Amino acid sequence: MIPDPVAPPLPDGLSVERLDSQTILSIGWRNMASWGLLPLGLVAAAIPMGLFFKLSDLPWNDPIQGLVVVVGIVGLIFSYLVVRRLVNVTRLEVTPQHIRISHGPLPWRRPVEVATETIRTLEVRPFQWRYEGNVAMHYHVWSVHKDGHETCLLERDTTAEQANRVCAEIQRVLDFSGVGT
Repeated sequence: MIPDPVAPPLPDGLSVERLDSQTILSIGWRNMASWGLLPLGLVAAAIPMGLFFKLSDLPWNDPIQGLVVVVGIVGLIFSYLVVRRLVNVTRLEVTPQHIRISHGPLPWRRPVEVATETIRTLEVRPFQWRYEGNVAMHYHVWSVHKDGHETCLLERDTTAEQANRVCAEIQRVLDFSGVGT
């Protein structure tokens, strides 16, 4: 008796939930940079709010009060972006008919749906960006459609292993045999 093949372990940060006719792939946005930015995000929101309450006796048309309000708004936006990176997850709900891409729980982009009958191939593409002389390499999953249009299905800070596994899971659900990665 030959035992069933054991599936390779999932890459860190990726979860797969297989239902009857649907597979849900979830990948978190959290990384070490998010944790490093959390204290800065909290300070960016707390200092202007503290100054706002401290300077609340100044008239609203005072330039200092206006500056504190503007800095406070910028601090709150920065804090939201940091917290969003810590808690959000990209979900790809894959069925034989469509792939639905959503982000949450904190609002980000609207969900996108791709009809699978229009997909010709799936590809994993490297994405390289530079910052302060360093180079970061991430991998995105793209669908190339029969009409030549391309849709990015997964564009977070993913590793090659995560992107290849997402691509393989989508191919498994769609039963693509000739799809290149």
